[in-house]
Amino acid sequence: MKAKTRVIIGYLFILVGIFMPLLAFTSMSFREIMADKKYASFKEKDAQVTDALKKYNEEVKKSGNNIIDPFDNEDYKGYYDIKGIDKDEVFAYLIIPKLDMKKPIYLDATYDHLDWGVAQVEGTSIPLGGKSMRSVIAGHRGWWGDLMFYNIDKLEVGDEILIDGRSGLLKYKVTGQEIIDPSDWESILPIEGRDMITLLTCHPKRPPRPKRLLINAERVVEKKANVTTQVEQKREVPYLKYAIYAVTVVGWIAMFLVFFKMIAYVKKEKRH
Repeated sequence: MKAKTRVIIGYLFILVGIFMPLLAFTSMSFREIMADKKYASFKEKDAQVTDALKKYNEEVKKSGNNIIDPFDNEDYKGYYDIKGIDKDEVFAYLIIPKLDMKKPIYLDATYDHLDWGVAQVEGTSIPLGGKSMRSVIAGHRGWWGDLMFYNIDKLEVGDEILIDGRSGLLKYKVTGQEIIDPSDWESILPIEGRDMITLLTCHPKRPPRPKRLLINAERVVEKKANVTTQVEQKREVPYLKYAIYAVTVVGWIAMFLVFFKMIAYVKKEKRH
């Protein structure tokens, strides 16, 4: 093999080595940058709470433990049908001011829904609020091209979690964390008289992840205007997000530099 060919192959390997992780970082950056725009578009919709949604939540309260772990069942396709609801459309938004997070919530935690955002776990309440309701919202502990629930372990007692959807803007405050086995679903059943949400993800951060991390939060009823003000003002941006932006920019600069250096080498060799 000629020296020229070896050099060009070396450049190509470097380009591929930069490009593969750069795709993931670019996807992360794009999703984070577009989050506010997509949320604003969602806010323009005027969807209402329907009788079919209320009926589903009432049936969940009566049915007991009928929950499927979304992280151990990637082939799960979902099987329930709610009249007038397209499960592949964004149903609500999860907002966590401390983490500067806005994620679309889908109904039913299928593989696709957990790829697009976060999702309500089948067998738990739909996130509409109400006494004796507990909506469990699942998200990956980091995913290809998105942080998802990577940082939710940073949430502490008293931190806010907001659900914006058909019931308006619902405010919850974190009450604590739990680590459970994948089959320990008694830990996420509704509690009589309490209006709760639980964020569910894998644990620990690094694979293998045999456990499940729960972030439990309970509803706090306030005037709508006060809650809206807090959504806009209480922001604590984690440095990790800025680091992802920086890696993305530096990665693309490196990609172009190596590419143009390879082109310059090819042109130089042709002249010789």
